[in-house]
Amino acid sequence: MIRGYSAQAVRDAEAPLLAAGEPLMHRAAQALADHVAHRLGAAAEDGRTGAARVLILAGAGANGGDGLHAAALLRRRGISADAIATARSLHEEGAAALRAAGGTITALADTAPGMLEEQLAATELVLDAMLGIGGRPEVPTDLAPLLAVVNGSGVPVIAVDLPSFVDATTGEAALEALLVSETVTFGAQKAGLLLPGGAERSGRVHLVDIGLGPHLHAAPTVLRLEDSDARELYPRPERDSSKYTRGVVALAAGSEQYPGAAVLAVSGAARAGAGMVRCLAPQAVLDLVLRERPEVVGHRTERALGGPDAVDLTAVGRTDALVVGPGLPADDPRTAAGVDCLRDGSGSLSRGVIDAGALGILTAEHRFGPDTVLTPHRGEAERLAARLDVDPDQPGPLLAPALAQVTGATVLLKGAVTLIAPGDGGPLRAQADGIAQLATAGTGDVLAGVLGTLLAAGLPGPDAAALAAILHGRAGRLASRDGLQPLVALDVAAHLPEAIGTILATALP
Repeated sequence: MIRGYSAQAVRDAEAPLLAAGEPLMHRAAQALADHVAHRLGAAAEDGRTGAARVLILAGAGANGGDGLHAAALLRRRGISADAIATARSLHEEGAAALRAAGGTITALADTAPGMLEEQLAATELVLDAMLGIGGRPEVPTDLAPLLAVVNGSGVPVIAVDLPSFVDATTGEAALEALLVSETVTFGAQKAGLLLPGGAERSGRVHLVDIGLGPHLHAAPTVLRLEDSDARELYPRPERDSSKYTRGVVALAAGSEQYPGAAVLAVSGAARAGAGMVRCLAPQAVLDLVLRERPEVVGHRTERALGGPDAVDLTAVGRTDALVVGPGLPADDPRTAAGVDCLRDGSGSLSRGVIDAGALGILTAEHRFGPDTVLTPHRGEAERLAARLDVDPDQPGPLLAPALAQVTGATVLLKGAVTLIAPGDGGPLRAQADGIAQLATAGTGDVLAGVLGTLLAAGLPGPDAAALAAILHGRAGRLASRDGLQPLVALDVAAHLPEAIGTILATALP
């Protein structure tokens, strides 16, 4: 489990160590220099660089000091490292160390036109050491041209602790912030590196231990599941398991307008490992579903002469979780019936997914438990928030918990970084397992089915939502060859078994 901490929590952990004279900056600089040297050494072995050259963008504070000390250490290893001062003052000890090692420091104001471009043309790596955990997502006017040149140069950038102009707590990032390939972060994972904005700009994150662990007393504000967590959570059948003990998931999905949504949702549920999948739909939708997935148990919703479909979702037999909404219009009788089944206190089920069309009927009168998961994308979340008297314009890391608080449900907010706000008020989850190719019609229906299967197997709502995001994202990567080729939603469902197998493989005897 990756645990992300607020900037204040990190400062509080550092305080007693700094007061005791612990050399935190030197530990951080050494780890950074080791990482850079290793990367450049690997590049040299591949024939991708000759005499290595590193350029440090150094700010005034301790973050700049980390970069300057690391540059001095690199020079002692025979790696050329020089700095551009992006502030009027510098960390004095770090600047002295670099100069003593033979490095140069040039004030940004003293760089002649074209000088920076020439330096970058001969540079293998840039270290972003302008701002640390105290940085704000606002780029000063005098630094904007520098960032534009670096971003346009194609030279890889390594962020020191976190990318500059990214909020360490919220992830909010300036549009002009550098797009880094890696971040070497010190002592604790910063929450902002896991959240939208920061996650897209931080590249691969490497956490370095500098001794903060015993002093991190605050609870993490953001959690992210890793593969080891997914292996622990995924419900594997025992030798004496049956289709019923593995979990029965029912899906009220598909309509005359969107019949394929049912196919996609039941495929996601079946390929994720459900013991039994039921589909509640009109006959025309069931015909389509059963041609693709003959193992699904169909339950036809009858249409009275001249009237709406009559549906009793409680009369289909054993059901452990209900998915309602994929491909359903708001006025479909299954929509209201499904939502009512999941309502806290009065519903017949406490575990399920409210997706797509079913989100459109929720009001302030609806309350659910944390094992019911709402799955809106950003537009759906904003419309739901407006109906529930929640500010719809707030960023995702605030919007998802606000919706969870007023509904009692766990909220899975879809996006490049999937946010999961537990209905019981626990820490926010943030999963970044997907790829851009997943932004295509129907992939959300597959996700709803996967989530329904995990809930039917008994996983708590927040765990089921985070695990579903991992499996869905991993299947998308496999289906698109790591984003190299387009995919369609049914490809994602088809690759779920392989995604699950790759995660479980290391746990098998």
